[in-house]
Amino acid sequence: MAELKIPQLPPEMAHQQALAAIRALADKFGAEEALKILRPYLKEIGKEAGAMAPIMGFTSNDAIAIASFLHLFEEQVLLVEGKPTEVSPDRVVKEVTKCPFQSFAPEFCLAFQSLVEGIVEAINPDYKWTLPKFIPKGDPICQWIVEKK
Repeated sequence: MAELKIPQLPPEMAHQQALAAIRALADKFGAEEALKILRPYLKEIGKEAGAMAPIMGFTSNDAIAIASFLHLFEEQVLLVEGKPTEVSPDRVVKEVTKCPFQSFAPEFCLAFQSLVEGIVEAINPDYKWTLPKFIPKGDPICQWIVEKK
């Protein structure tokens, strides 16, 4: 039987490629047009990712479970750095101090919101995610909140 020898792609390389693709879209079409293209796809990707939560061992679907899933995704896929500042089953607040999108236009943070909305909707549509503070807008930190609607 024939086999393919497939090398492991280092996570940092995959991360850089994803950022380069997003930046290329923005450079080609402008931030607003790139977002129109990206948002529906990001929401669907989010729904697919959120549907994986039970398979990954997330047995609850409250704010803590949703935030834990998001925290995992942020740290391991996006290489975001930050910590929760408030944690309860109905509400979690996280402050982010370093993010690969912090030098992007603020609109890209809002595109990320589409991805997260998809994740939250898939895990528990009774919750919502908001981004009241974000570095590209001029805030010193990014802050997101998962809370019951």
